Amino acid sequence: MNEQSLAQLALFLRNLGLALHLSGAPAQSVERVLSTVGQRFGVKVEGFAVLTFLALTVVAPSGVRRTEMLRLPPYDYNMARLIELQALCREISDLADLPDYVDRLAAIMVQPVSWSGWRYAAMGLLLSASVALLLRGGWVEMFCGGLIGLLFTAASQRLAGFPRLGPAVPVILCAAAAILAQGLAHLLPQQSPFISAVAGVVLLLPGFTLTVAMSELATQNYLAGTGRLTGAVILLFLMGAGLAIGTALSQAVWPLAAPGSVVPLPAWVIWPAVAILGVSLLAVLQAPLSSLPVSIGGCLLAWAAYSLTSATLGNVVGAFSGALAIGVAGHLYQWLSGRPAVLVETPGLITLVPGSLGFRGLHALMQQESVVGINLMTDMLTTGAVLAVGLLLADNIMPLLLRQASREVV
Repeated sequence: MNEQSLAQLALFLRNLGLALHLSGAPAQSVERVLSTVGQRFGVKVEGFAVLTFLALTVVAPSGVRRTEMLRLPPYDYNMARLIELQALCREISDLADLPDYVDRLAAIMVQPVSWSGWRYAAMGLLLSASVALLLRGGWVEMFCGGLIGLLFTAASQRLAGFPRLGPAVPVILCAAAAILAQGLAHLLPQQSPFISAVAGVVLLLPGFTLTVAMSELATQNYLAGTGRLTGAVILLFLMGAGLAIGTALSQAVWPLAAPGSVVPLPAWVIWPAVAILGVSLLAVLQAPLSSLPVSIGGCLLAWAAYSLTSATLGNVVGAFSGALAIGVAGHLYQWLSGRPAVLVETPGLITLVPGSLGFRGLHALMQQESVVGINLMTDMLTTGAVLAVGLLLADNIMPLLLRQASREVV
């Protein structure tokens, strides 16, 4: 391998790492994939990935080294693109085909997103309506939360075209959601405007980001995990500030005497809500429509494992068992179908993520309810940690068991 070939290979690996990052892959996955792909090309790859930086050194058999460094831009989860990138990585085998791999990578990255415009906004309605029921709201909260979610999702798409707004976007959107929730509380008084507001802004809640950060910390990717965790906490504070501003403005202009009481719903309603959540996550994750049954199944499995266990052993053990169950199911699905495990794991994890706990805890702290707020924030961190542990346990045990099962079948 000459220096020119090494330079071309290093550039391809750098662009592959960038593509994985932009599609939502955590730091440990980016490093592992680059190392595996490098071995197939016959070189050693020493990768270092954090939230905003990627560095890799490619070492040829002759000892010649090539280093590539890149500042990483903000990412957004795109499951359809991530699936295609994983398929490309599995098919890489020969350095002679490198030009074809370069062309395929470029073609993957220019594909338009699967969900946008009114389709994305409609899924935002389903997402917020289902989350309102998961937050123990009633039919009125489901309607108001869904309406706020529809407008919130549409507005977030429009504001994405103004990058200079940057950190102000969560504040603006959450303030508007709080004002709308308070206004709807005057028109439909039998509701909790706080549940409607939280359900309406759930699209931005960083619960899944928190879980990914915990998994990075658990795998000793401290810089990446710390950066992602800090970003999640800062986003929570920005959203909480927006909610507080919107609530204060609406109460000053049009005071609400007292929030209404939630009308309880039958227990069985939660299961259709979880199924609807699985449908809406297709847009949130930019997943292909063909993964709809798997997404719904993953959400239902995670909630079933959580509900059965938490009823007797508590919420922490329930979250752990849910993550472990969804991790095991994801690996079984990949083994049986040949499709990526993330199609099952990611929707299931999002069903259990603790983003709303952190948001409610932050709101309690702003309302001077220190004990409640600290307890909720602690529950958020604990839940995120046990979700990461459950998933990592499945990721380490299941490949060994399935490899042994494959040998016995042969």
